[in-house]
Amino acid sequence: MKKWFTTVLTVIFMLSSVSIVSAAEESGDGFRSQIKQSNFSETVVGGQTKLKIPSSANINAIAGQIYPEFFISINSKQGATFDGGVILDGTQWKAVIFGGASSSTWQETNISNITGQTVNLKLAGEKDSRGEYIVKLTVSNSSGSTIGSISVDKNTPKYYKGNRDGELGWLAENPYYSGLNTVSYELNMVPTSSISAGYYHKTTGSNGKRAFFDGAEMSIAVPIKKAGGTLALNGFSWSHTKNCDDLQYTQSDVDKLVYDVSNQTYLYTTMNFNNLP
Repeated sequence: MKKWFTTVLTVIFMLSSVSIVSAAEESGDGFRSQIKQSNFSETVVGGQTKLKIPSSANINAIAGQIYPEFFISINSKQGATFDGGVILDGTQWKAVIFGGASSSTWQETNISNITGQTVNLKLAGEKDSRGEYIVKLTVSNSSGSTIGSISVDKNTPKYYKGNRDGELGWLAENPYYSGLNTVSYELNMVPTSSISAGYYHKTTGSNGKRAFFDGAEMSIAVPIKKAGGTLALNGFSWSHTKNCDDLQYTQSDVDKLVYDVSNQTYLYTTMNFNNLP
């Protein structure tokens, strides 16, 4: 999760929807639970994981204000970073790619209700049927059928503070061309800019409840090799982070709101905004 917050998009920038959800990422990172993989023994172009979504009783998003965000993040050797995964906006699940550099793109598509399900996430640089280098997100169900897919390429528009700022160009090509420095897997909670300045954990939705998710889980989270297949476990190192980039919250606050368990390829997280006064 960086500062960046239909079917397959043919890369039309939907500004009306972007203005709401991407504002969450522009405001600050919110709360993060993350494992990061690095020091790869072979060239890596992406990551994949199984994602278990909490049941309806165990997840509460606040439409237009606070979003559970379950993502893979890739950072290329030349500094291009892309996030790709699923967010819950109220009761609507969306598949999203966001990223680039200081000027970024945002692509999203609504997907079917995946609450309580286990899905597969894959975000990677790849070569498409045209021979172009792209970044592609695929969300599939347990049987392998695609639920949602989005890709960005060199011609995808990028924006800076809401204004078009050219096209992605080499940023979209670089993850596949140069390979990656890191792959991260993140289970997060992110506010919109309209509420991020205050103690937004107190915000409630129409049901009178604060935001929370209980027991989101990523498993078999592994890097994807450029040569094909996934990297062996002895082919990379890893680290764990639990934090909040919003300065009004201390690490002590984070520890009260966020519980997680992690290893090299696994992340289990609960975030409950009821755990602070």
